Amino acid sequence: MLLVGRIYGVAALAALAVAAPTRLASRAVSTDVLSQLSLFAEYSAASYCSNNINSTGDALTCDDGNCAAVQSADTTTLWEFDRVCSYGNVAGFFAVDKTNKLLVLSFRGSRVVSTWIANINTALADVTSLCSGCKAHAGFWESWETVASDVSSQIKSAQSKYPGYKVVVTGHSFGGAVAALAGTALRNGGTTLSLYTYGQPRLGNKALATFTTNQGSLWRVTHTNDIVPRLPPTSFGFSHPSPEYWVTSGNTDTITTSDVEIVEGIDSKSGNRGELIPGVTAHLWYFGNIGQCE
Repeated sequence: MLLVGRIYGVAALAALAVAAPTRLASRAVSTDVLSQLSLFAEYSAASYCSNNINSTGDALTCDDGNCAAVQSADTTTLWEFDRVCSYGNVAGFFAVDKTNKLLVLSFRGSRVVSTWIANINTALADVTSLCSGCKAHAGFWESWETVASDVSSQIKSAQSKYPGYKVVVTGHSFGGAVAALAGTALRNGGTTLSLYTYGQPRLGNKALATFTTNQGSLWRVTHTNDIVPRLPPTSFGFSHPSPEYWVTSGNTDTITTSDVEIVEGIDSKSGNRGELIPGVTAHLWYFGNIGQCE
């Protein structure tokens, strides 16, 4: 009961951070973009499966059947990891997809979403080494730094072996936050990549959100009233980069191009933030039950 109370207390705080929503003009996505959003949601889902983070060198599989497109591709993990830091475990995989000519880095999300929501902290760390005036969520930044050196060396090695393959960084929930920081830092270091996150919480201050936005090639996906993208609240100095790809369909509905709205603007009050009452269940559904392996 205490946990539930804390969850809804945080939800109420997130709701209070919303002014009267202004519905900005939005546009639907193309068929190609929808296909990519679906594929990388599956790559994010695959990171929740323990067999994909503890046995480097095998093909990616999801025993619960929620990554069919990934399983049908010719994939091999080049590196699987599960590291411990003071904020918790940072886990995932780096894989080659020979079918789609991709090098995919996927970070696992929170194992117990309700616990993560209840215990979210709001400490900001100075990351001016990344960009001037930038601050990032201290826990997310520490998680990224735990694997940063290895990630950089793995990508460099893979790019020499698979020239011309596109680098993609992805993740859901907490994994989306680490993925976003990873993508921002890697691009700042000269790596060309695309970044896809699902149900990602806010990363840091407005300077960081602006910096990430200006890098481009960002697909930040939210779902209806998912509470996690509303956290930590803007009142604590946190911002989201732009654009947002807001999925408006229900949990079990088939998603069409008209179900995904592109919402422009840092800290936009439309899209997910425009939903009056935030909720938890929408966080679990991104083109399927994204954390089903857990």
